[in-house]
Amino acid sequence: MKKGLLSLFVLALLAGCANGPKEPVVDVDIADIVAAIKEEYKDDYAPSLEYDETHMVERLQIETSWVEEFFGEGPMFTMSSDEVIVIKATEGNVDKVIAAMEEYQRFLKEESFQYPMNMPRVQNAMLVSNGNYVAFILTGKHFEYPSDGSDFDEKDEIDFIKAQFQRGVDVFNSFFE
Repeated sequence: MKKGLLSLFVLALLAGCANGPKEPVVDVDIADIVAAIKEEYKDDYAPSLEYDETHMVERLQIETSWVEEFFGEGPMFTMSSDEVIVIKATEGNVDKVIAAMEEYQRFLKEESFQYPMNMPRVQNAMLVSNGNYVAFILTGKHFEYPSDGSDFDEKDEIDFIKAQFQRGVDVFNSFFE
């Protein structure tokens, strides 16, 4: 009987080890992420209106119980589309936060009023997550259209915009490497 219990215990112990060690949970203050993003963009960082909890709940449709930390800044005027949102979700709620941010991104692309010059930026905004952290990046230097009125390659514009947004994504991801 003792041998059987000992064997069962050893098997259970080995089964637990077979999954390997769990990844350590990364705990980052989102203020550090935001500061690094702003430092990366410097003068190309355009969001100027800080979002509050009301904005998070009413505009982003994110419940306060889903969020441990929230930072959001966006345009003060409708001429701009620039936004940066960084969220640390509470345990078990990151999927809800991501779903709400995906819906917000869909809303921006399909329903919100955007000036034509902002549409390529809005269409290519980047949503990224790592663990319980989620970031929405829609900021960076603006594409410079030819001042002489000549044609430009739209692919070059899109590639430029994506590269600008990728800067923020890369900074975000650097906190989890």
